[in-house]
Amino acid sequence: MSQLLEDTVQYMKEQPGFEKLLRSFRSKYESLGRVGGSVRVDAYADAEVESIALFMGISPHHLRRKPVVTLQAFEKRLGETKFTGVTLHEVLSAYFGQELVSKRELREAVDRALAGRLAEWKAEYPLLAPWLERVEGAGPDTQWIRRHIQSGGFEGEMALLARAYAALPETYERLPIFSQRVSGDPHTFDLMRISGKLLLHLLHVQAGEEGPPPSQTEAVNELLLSYRLLRDDMTNYVSVANFVGETPDGHEQPVWRAAADSGSVLNMPLRELLKVQRVRTSGQGGDVYIVENSGVFSALLDKVPDTPLVCTHGQFKLAGLILMDKLAEAGYLLHYNGDFDPEGIALALRFKRRYKEKGRLWRMNVEDYYASKPSVLLGERVNKLASLRGQGDDELVEAVISSGKAGYQEGLLGQLEDDVR
Repeated sequence: MSQLLEDTVQYMKEQPGFEKLLRSFRSKYESLGRVGGSVRVDAYADAEVESIALFMGISPHHLRRKPVVTLQAFEKRLGETKFTGVTLHEVLSAYFGQELVSKRELREAVDRALAGRLAEWKAEYPLLAPWLERVEGAGPDTQWIRRHIQSGGFEGEMALLARAYAALPETYERLPIFSQRVSGDPHTFDLMRISGKLLLHLLHVQAGEEGPPPSQTEAVNELLLSYRLLRDDMTNYVSVANFVGETPDGHEQPVWRAAADSGSVLNMPLRELLKVQRVRTSGQGGDVYIVENSGVFSALLDKVPDTPLVCTHGQFKLAGLILMDKLAEAGYLLHYNGDFDPEGIALALRFKRRYKEKGRLWRMNVEDYYASKPSVLLGERVNKLASLRGQGDDELVEAVISSGKAGYQEGLLGQLEDDVR
């Protein structure tokens, strides 16, 4: 530090209000990345205003009337005093004992360090290069990952991800068992943990998908299943009647056949569903009927026991989606019936988007809605319907919004019976 700069700093440390003023200057410089902008001094004490006014060559009264000091005016004033030749940047750096760096410069330095680290990891873990390139691209879905990397200690996570990706199973394996095999801890890849979230993001990107990974339970399960990882294959089930499952070698699964022959319902867990390659109806015809309500399912079987019928039990579970996928692949036309409320219509539209020409909404038009004799007030739930506009059946959505009442499958039971008969 030159003697002139040292004298300047010493002077300013002795003057009332200068530390407060210079702190504001430093904040402004860090924000703008240059000497510019201004700070207000209207909250300063009289002695502080007097000291600053004296340095600026104006009266305290003038500074009180216009309580603003610009950084450029302050630097210009330095050149008009005995401190000429000293810049404001030099003063701020010397006064606070550290080189002044703008927020932009700091971000650029951090980004350079991150880019270097990602390049090293791409060389070290070539299988993860597509995922690391996504992180490098700094899209919205990767900001949380970049923050974790920048906070340090990410080496262990990278090594763990590389081991996990290399160890993905060739046959179905439950996620906790996989976790135990890879890390020694069955909970390492629990999806509430950072390692689980990273694994999910990695698999999503490696599958060639854009945007953030799925967040809905069954979409998450479906992604994991595509890599032969199972989260829950026992309580994740679908109910079926009058179907036959065939193994990959073309043989009928005995349990399915026995249930069909005896007119029994199967609550088919994902575990067992994954053992069959193909599903077909036990009778003739190319139509399959699907309801989400177990009461309606059971009542229809009471009246028409040979109906090829599926019950999804509300929100689609992975078991239900896989079963319906297999039926669609086998060439069956899927007919889906649900409730006339925000949740039911959302499910119906989701069904139609997934199965397109292979799926039909069954008794779910405006006429059917009124025939169900809607009477239950939706209240504030009706607002959820607004988000369903433009997704496939605005006429039905508007009818329910206008009515403000929910209609239910039970109100159409007679018509449903006639259809399946």
